[in-house]
This record gives sequence, C-alpha cells and structure tokens, in this order.
Amino acid sequence: MSFVQSNYPGATCSICHRKLTLLLKGNTAAENLAVCFHCKTVTTLAGNAVKKMLHTQLSADQQQLLHRFSETLPESATYKGRGSQLRLAADTTFQRRWLSLREYERQFGETLTVGTPDLRLSPDSCKWCGKQLPAGRRSFCKDSCSRNYTKATFTKRSTPTVPYRIACRDGFYCRITGLDLAYHNRFDQRIPASNGELTIHHLIPVSQQGTDYEANLITLSYSAHLAYHQGDPAITAKLDEIRDARLAEPTGNKMYWR
Repeated sequence: MSFVQSNYPGATCSICHRKLTLLLKGNTAAENLAVCFHCKTVTTLAGNAVKKMLHTQLSADQQQLLHRFSETLPESATYKGRGSQLRLAADTTFQRRWLSLREYERQFGETLTVGTPDLRLSPDSCKWCGKQLPAGRRSFCKDSCSRNYTKATFTKRSTPTVPYRIACRDGFYCRITGLDLAYHNRFDQRIPASNGELTIHHLIPVSQQGTDYEANLITLSYSAHLAYHQGDPAITAKLDEIRDARLAEPTGNKMYWR
C-alpha cells in the first residue's frame, strides 16, 4: 500500500505551529508520518522522531535500495552536475541555482569571506548620500541613510550571496572592459549592488564540470558576457588567459570536478 498525503485541522507542528503534512499508510500510528517542511522534521503519529543518518552510515543494502530508487526518478528531478546544482528542464536546457554559503563551505572546505566593499571616495562621507559625517558617526550621516543602504545591498538585493560576493571582490567592475557595474543612487553615490548590467561568468563552463569556486568566477558586464558566448575572439582570449593563470594556482583544482 502506498502513502496517502493529507492535512488535518489542528495537526500543527509543536515547534513552529505550522500545518503538518500527514503521510498515511496503515492503521497503526507507528506506520504513519507527520512532516513539517518548515522545521525539516519527520515524526511518526506515535510521536517518535525518525532517525536521521548520513549516506555513509547506511548499510550496503540500504544504499543499494536508495540507488535503485534514484534510478527510477524522472530526468527532470535528477541533478546533472555534482555540486553545480544542475537540473535538466523539459526543453533540455540547464536551469541552476547558486550554492548557499553553507553548501560552498561544505564542498570546497573554505569560507567565502569577501565582505561588502566601501565604495566611498572619502571615509568622512556618508555611504548613502555622500554628505560630511557628523561627529561620532563613521558610516552614515543619519539613520534613514543606513536603512536605504541596507535595503539596496541586502534586504531587497536581487543577487544571490555567492555571485554578490564575487562582485564585491571585483569591486563591481567588469574585469574585461572596466565598465562600472555598481548601482548609482539619486545622490550619484556608488552603492555595492548591481546596476542591472552585472553578470558572473564561469571561466570553466558548468557544462564542462566547472564549479562555483570563487577562482572559477569572474565579474563581467552583460555586453561582455554576451560577446563571449557569441565567440568574440578578443574577449575569449582575455578570459582564457585569466582562466589558465588561475588554474596554475594551488587552488586551481577546485575550479572543476575531476
């Protein structure tokens, strides 16, 4: 008998109090499961927690069972690149998401520690409006400037964390053309956020086992990125030179999956 998925009024998580998804299979409480997707917990209806185990802790029979199950999954649900989070869509193009910082650290054994750059021309000016800082203030002349800056660079930022930190590392400039890709606010201040023309390019393409490691990523303008993929020989030569130089570094082997 297969599981039946359902919800029930009043069946809520004891931690976050959101509705539970119930998976019903048999008549006994131990056979049926309650799942909270917010807390990422699974319990039986008898109240017993389901034990979590790493893949390496499973027995050979359990690993073989999971392997057989993964082979039955449709192609659209299968990751196509180890660590690159590739998912094959119905039209056979690759749709992907960026790694989170936690996934980045787990995969590459190091943290992406690049911080938000200070793009002010003078350390005595406000980061948002550019006015002279009052005595006792180091970044913003007033609280509203701080809130507006935080919205632009964090709370309403559309760029995911990993590519954002790569853009921060590169100072929000195109590494090929030198084009300014930072957002300019109404005070004409450079703000560390994309102006809409910023793209992050993989020196070793994801389709060729390139990773999201920071050495494999570079900031380009939209026009330069498009020109590269259209085969512009000058831009291709420059990017190939940068790629080869980074591959020669001690961490170059993290730029691709072997």
